[in-house]
Amino acid sequence: MMGDRGGKLLKLTRFLRKYWLSAVLAPLFMLLEVFMDLLQPQFMASIVNDGIIAGDLTAIASTAPKMLIAALIGLIAGVGCTVFSTIASQNFGADLRQELFQKIQSLSLRSLDRFGSGSIVTRLTGDVTQIQSLVLLLLRVFARSSFIIIGSLVMAFVISPRLSIILLAMIPLLALFLIITTRITVPLFSMMQHRLDQVNTVMQENLSGIRVVKAFVRSDYEEERFNETNSNLLHASLKAAKIVALNTPLVSIILNFSIVAALWYGGMLTEHGALSVGSLAAFLTYITQLLFSTLGLGNQLIAISRAKASADRINEILEVPADKWTAERKANEQSKKIQAGRITFDHVSFSYEGSEKNILHDIDLDIEPGETIGIVGINGSGKSTLVSLIPRFYEATEGMIRIDSHPINEIASVELHGQIGMVLQQAHLFSGTIRENISYGKPDASQDEIEAAAKAAEAHAFIMKLENGYDTLLGQRGVNLSGGQKQRLSIARTLLLKPKIVILDDCTSAVDLRTDLLIRKSLQEIMKSSTCLIIGQRIASVQQANRIIVLEDGRITAIGTHQELLEQSKLYQKMAFSQQGA
Repeated sequence: MMGDRGGKLLKLTRFLRKYWLSAVLAPLFMLLEVFMDLLQPQFMASIVNDGIIAGDLTAIASTAPKMLIAALIGLIAGVGCTVFSTIASQNFGADLRQELFQKIQSLSLRSLDRFGSGSIVTRLTGDVTQIQSLVLLLLRVFARSSFIIIGSLVMAFVISPRLSIILLAMIPLLALFLIITTRITVPLFSMMQHRLDQVNTVMQENLSGIRVVKAFVRSDYEEERFNETNSNLLHASLKAAKIVALNTPLVSIILNFSIVAALWYGGMLTEHGALSVGSLAAFLTYITQLLFSTLGLGNQLIAISRAKASADRINEILEVPADKWTAERKANEQSKKIQAGRITFDHVSFSYEGSEKNILHDIDLDIEPGETIGIVGINGSGKSTLVSLIPRFYEATEGMIRIDSHPINEIASVELHGQIGMVLQQAHLFSGTIRENISYGKPDASQDEIEAAAKAAEAHAFIMKLENGYDTLLGQRGVNLSGGQKQRLSIARTLLLKPKIVILDDCTSAVDLRTDLLIRKSLQEIMKSSTCLIIGQRIASVQQANRIIVLEDGRITAIGTHQELLEQSKLYQKMAFSQQGA
């Protein structure tokens, strides 16, 4: 388990390749700094033995400048290490974050549903920061601790091989303790990150639905829900913290015992003339440096354990197999083009991942180019799922979908999405100006094109009433607009592209009937050469369609014109009559 996670951590080192020079220079500068630090006890021993005990002030005067020069060189080397380690770690983090974001953009909705938005945000922010901090730690602090341990051990053996026996007994004991601590903490940190995912998910759901929370006076419930997830995170954090808290005192006991043993045995050697006082002082300095660096190394190994958990979560996203269309597009460079917009469902069934129940059952349908198809049914009948299969947001479980006689898996995603315009009921707008939102799919669109699309979507009038018109800045998700205004901007955004296939998923539910009628008339004129699929809760939204599909429990139970369905479909009759009565 540990080896697998360590391997996943090593996989991420590829993001350091571009910055290999900084990654190499940082520990080299640290090595120089440590070398200068290791010289200081030797200089001090010389001052004690040759200067103070011998009473030779000249020896002290000649050694002191050497100590200052070594300290200055060490200071410069330390600054160099800090600079280069920062360059390497910051660029590493930026590149890792960029690739992770690109990978997320390429994932299918099925994969995104599996991870969840809260978990993805945590991995993109907290987990990447954890790995980035580890790179900085390894290039500076870990390198320093390792060099001091090795250097102090060598210098201690040079001074007194007999006294160094204490180190040989202590180091294996410390190593065993650190290995056990690391093995225990890795699963605990994984649990912490999972609990943090849950906290982020609850926060995101609360903030995005804050109006619903306030409208239904459910603040107390949301506070309890957050308190539960927050408490779970707290308990996981405390459990990990207890293990970490034991690390320092237990290691300190071993270190202090080693120092006491060195003093006792070193005093005996000094008393018998086998070791000078200055050399004993230098040895104690080295062993103190070594032991405290070992203590620091223990804390750094815990940080590495935490980073291993983050690396595991990051690689889980990076290693998701490419979507089928990505692999198929690479294998088929001569991707098929959408010319007319004919759509064929050939015995298509669909079920969500992990579910044995089909949402759609044996859909068999042929839609002619330029035809307008209405889709009606009660909630949960599979209307939105049906249209989501066309742009391959989800893959059909059984059967085949074709566009212009070509299986959609032979059409590159860029071509497929470029020729399918989709407007959802939940209009999603981005922070920025109205102009930027309308031209989102066509950034080089002229003002005339943008205004034409807005007029067709019955949005131009309300836009011009705003103080800054098309330059009006929108808040997050267009919070400063009404639901109907957001839907009209979403329609304008799609109309600007003039795609071959247009999918309108109940996209006028928030506008009044008069505006709905005007929008539909504009759509009939502008999109007369496009194949249109219109999902509507209102019969009025679909009754002018060439054909209307009635879905019940994922099955097509009737197809026909408005008048034909009034005679043939009981469900359609109920929907139509209930809305007429209203």
